[in-house]
Amino acid sequence: MMNSMYYEDFEVGQRFLTSSRTITETDIINFVGLSGISNPLFIDEEYAKKSIHKSRIAPGPLTFSIAMGLFTRIGLFEESVLAFLGMDRMRLMVPVKPGDTIKVDIEITDKKETKKPDRGVLKEIYIVKNQRDETVMTYEMAHMVKRKQ
Repeated sequence: MMNSMYYEDFEVGQRFLTSSRTITETDIINFVGLSGISNPLFIDEEYAKKSIHKSRIAPGPLTFSIAMGLFTRIGLFEESVLAFLGMDRMRLMVPVKPGDTIKVDIEITDKKETKKPDRGVLKEIYIVKNQRDETVMTYEMAHMVKRKQ
């Protein structure tokens, strides 16, 4: 885990890589139960075998949630985040299946000062990859973070 970073500590083009995590059957079942997203692609192996995926897959929102957990664990914004401002352009390219291991590559794509001297806005792109180094998901996010004082 890193120490929290503040607006001034970030540079456009700077990258961070999370640790990895394997998606388990239990993750999928718990997420489906909690969220109510119970598509047969996620819970019915016989149905899923006949699909284009040939087996069950993890819900995209589960992959996103675990990716955000991996990001949180590196602690970049632990003490400096003021607000999550939004997410754009989420794309799912390759399905995540039980047993796949994902990690996240984060790149700072933009930073802007605000009218208030105690904060700034960062934009990042998140690239989620599996154990075969295939990109399974991408999305962009924006955060308001504290400035050093």
